Amino acid sequence: MRVFVAASLICGGLLVAACGGEADVAPAVDVAKTPAPALESAAEGARATASLVLGCGAPFTRGATPASLAAVFGRANVIPETIAGPEGAQMNVTAIYPTDPARRIEVVFRNEEERTDLSAVMVSAPESQWTGPGGVKIGDGIEAVEAANGMPFEVMGFQWDYGGFVADWKGGKLGEANGCAPAVRLAPGADSLPADIVGDGVQPASNLPAMRAAQPKVSAFGISWAPQS
Repeated sequence: MRVFVAASLICGGLLVAACGGEADVAPAVDVAKTPAPALESAAEGARATASLVLGCGAPFTRGATPASLAAVFGRANVIPETIAGPEGAQMNVTAIYPTDPARRIEVVFRNEEERTDLSAVMVSAPESQWTGPGGVKIGDGIEAVEAANGMPFEVMGFQWDYGGFVADWKGGKLGEANGCAPAVRLAPGADSLPADIVGDGVQPASNLPAMRAAQPKVSAFGISWAPQS
């Protein structure tokens, strides 16, 4: 993962905040009047909504917009917000289920004003019921992430604005594919951390003894789309 991925995904703790009831998760679709491709897209989006599985496909494709997300999750559940970002910056995001910690998810667009060109989608609430790429969930240990990847990976050193993000999947199953990269952030469980896994410029391997001793767990996960060339 590149640093721009982390920059897109870190949202100052990804504030947990909004959202409607089950009745307005998705609008009704008139099957008789809806073209087949649109029906297929609606069905795929409905499955994503029901299962709360986050991946690089629909509805979180690079071309997704607030309107297309509202068609899946319900207009009342797709809300623009401005939240605290890394290094004191403000970030404009589109929050889905903004006040429901179990379902809240945040979408970042490169064009923040028009909210087009999807950049990243992130989950971070401790109560989240979403499942990410490879079956990763909030609270999973570093061993579970390594198993999902199929091999060790490298992590940005802890205790700075971009600390704990996976920096390189090292060719594993969670690596970038077709412009979309899974993203995972880990938070250490130990109170005291050795210098070789702390700070900017440090990129320890997931199977390093010091990393395992730190007892990191998944604190956030998502996907990131690379800029279109």
